[in-house]
Amino acid sequence: MSSSRDGVHPIELSVFSLLSTDLDGINKAVTELRESQTILILKLRKIRESLKDEYSLLYEAEDINKANLKLELLKKRILVLEQRYKKLMLDIETQR
Repeated sequence: MSSSRDGVHPIELSVFSLLSTDLDGINKAVTELRESQTILILKLRKIRESLKDEYSLLYEAEDINKANLKLELLKKRILVLEQRYKKLMLDIETQR
């Protein structure tokens, strides 16, 4: 009867003890969820940065490929000009 003088009924104590155990478990689960979310966010940031780096490398490689194509075209033009020059030089020498 001492608990009824304090204003807390034994059933209330039982319910409180049952609920507090469940609430501790829920609190622990929420804390673990937040921690796992934090870890996932950090991993996603790393992946995003890695993808950004890879993306920039791809564009750099694409620019290099464009430059290589231009160089190949220039080489072909130089070969054609060199052949014309040789032909002109032969023509000049034969005219002398």
